[in-house]
Amino acid sequence: MTLPDQPVAPRSSLDGYLMVVISALLCLGALMVFSAGASVDQQWDVAHFWRYATLRRLAFVPIVWAVLAIVSQFSYRTWRLRDESLGLSPVVWLMAGSIILLALVLVPGIGHEVNGARRWLKFGPAEYGLTFQPSELAKWIVVMFLAAYGAWRGEEMRSFWRGFVPGALVLGVAVALIGKEDFGTAALVGAMGALLLLAGGARWWHLLVLIPLAAIAFYVLVYNNDYRWQRVMAYWQADQEQHQLASAYQARQSITAIGSGGLFGRGLGQGRMKLGWVPEDTTDFVFAVVGEELGFMGCALVVGLFAALILCSILIARQAPDRFGSLLAVAIGGTLGAQAVMNLMVVVGLAPTKGIALPFVSAGGSGLVVTAIAAGVLVNVAKAPLQEATE
Repeated sequence: MTLPDQPVAPRSSLDGYLMVVISALLCLGALMVFSAGASVDQQWDVAHFWRYATLRRLAFVPIVWAVLAIVSQFSYRTWRLRDESLGLSPVVWLMAGSIILLALVLVPGIGHEVNGARRWLKFGPAEYGLTFQPSELAKWIVVMFLAAYGAWRGEEMRSFWRGFVPGALVLGVAVALIGKEDFGTAALVGAMGALLLLAGGARWWHLLVLIPLAAIAFYVLVYNNDYRWQRVMAYWQADQEQHQLASAYQARQSITAIGSGGLFGRGLGQGRMKLGWVPEDTTDFVFAVVGEELGFMGCALVVGLFAALILCSILIARQAPDRFGSLLAVAIGGTLGAQAVMNLMVVVGLAPTKGIALPFVSAGGSGLVVTAIAAGVLVNVAKAPLQEATE
């Protein structure tokens, strides 16, 4: 509660800027997914609207925006940990639920397999069933939990056993379960988790313990997986023709699409590579369609919007009313920025190919909604008065 002799400074306008940036990414994403999903021989049947990723993406724009606006009205302090009610904290239950869902998705007959990967849970009838990717939920819950954990432990985070180890154990379990079927998301969560432990107060040498664990995970999840290892070798090899098409095809086609766009692109809807040449052109490689149809200027717009989002997140973290708000801004803004950077590096050939979406731009359903919830929490941190006293 704010004390009478400590007037509250007016909040910043960062929440408004953040909403504008996210809305611009959502609209641009809907436009490009619609264009990428176009096909010369496709005849849409409105009666089966939900079958088409392009139409679903358009329908999700108002849904996502509404979720973002609603969540931004609830205090971010709802997510914090408290000594007196630790077991009742929502983030604790969500963390436990996420671990359970990550385990369930690996069970044959329960987890839904697509393109050789068992990453989804499916609900409802086959025609209109909802597919949900637990790793998308876990990604946000893990970073928000670690932000809450760092703020809760405070100075004890400097202790290896009392502060660092419990948080690292939760991170390790989540990363191991995610990495079994989704190494890209696991790498993202692992990197952001380590950053949050450090930002929360852990000493830098504590993180050295994670290096051998990361090496073991890489050996088990990548080196021992022929498909993933071929992708890594295709990236490192100067002559990608030595590798199977499955290893280097996506990267080559993506670079070709971006390069053919020139400065201003072929024109919206006029792209050619999307007609069967660029795989996953509505999801992981939608940026390639942006490059071909909108050219360098379109790519610069997307990169500029994500740069603005990251800058807003940094300013929000610096101006947050309390330590928890600051760590939460680092967690959410950092994850959005890191995921965008990872996706763009893959699409332009600067990183091995892996399935990771471009936030707010790639096609998606439940993943978009979960991302909007996290972004709504970030907006609420920005809306908080600059000198608001902690309760």
